[in-house]
Amino acid sequence: MASVLDIGLIQYFDIVFPFLLIALLVYAVLQKTGIIGKSVAVNSVISVCAAVIAILSDAVVQMITFMTPWFVVTFIFFVLLLLVFQIMGAKDGDFELAVKDKAVQWVIIGIGLIIIFAGFATVFGQNFLDMRDDGEVDSETDMIDGGSSDGTSDGSFDSNVTEIFFHPKVLGMIVLFGIAIFAVALLTN
Repeated sequence: MASVLDIGLIQYFDIVFPFLLIALLVYAVLQKTGIIGKSVAVNSVISVCAAVIAILSDAVVQMITFMTPWFVVTFIFFVLLLLVFQIMGAKDGDFELAVKDKAVQWVIIGIGLIIIFAGFATVFGQNFLDMRDDGEVDSETDMIDGGSSDGTSDGSFDSNVTEIFFHPKVLGMIVLFGIAIFAVALLTN
């Protein structure tokens, strides 16, 4: 039964957003850098061609569909964080100094890389899990070493990643790395 809030038809237009995003990003980079020239027509044609080629790949569309909401949420978080700092009395000059700080730059780059890595893992993770050593895809997800039941052996990429990250040895390693990072940072200042 159709309702006013039924958004099932929108799923047929989900290719439009990645197309527009790729076309606009390529156009902006071409206009800003001037690699090919400053001609609007040439840069427009190249950006539309690049977007058409990109949306032919299902993996690219899935990556963009996965990563875009995470980047938007991160951007909204940073904007709200800036608003909170302004409410507490921060000035525009303080933000300019903060953006020039190497630690802030590395945090932003790190968050972006985590989102990109999660996108690759989501899109390609199960395919890599299903591959055998000789590069062929298994018809049934055969586990290496006979599929031992004490580790990651159920064949689902998401549950395998969760089991790995929440294994006590990995959590202990993360805590030790955190202590080492803070020790080095505090001792070098």
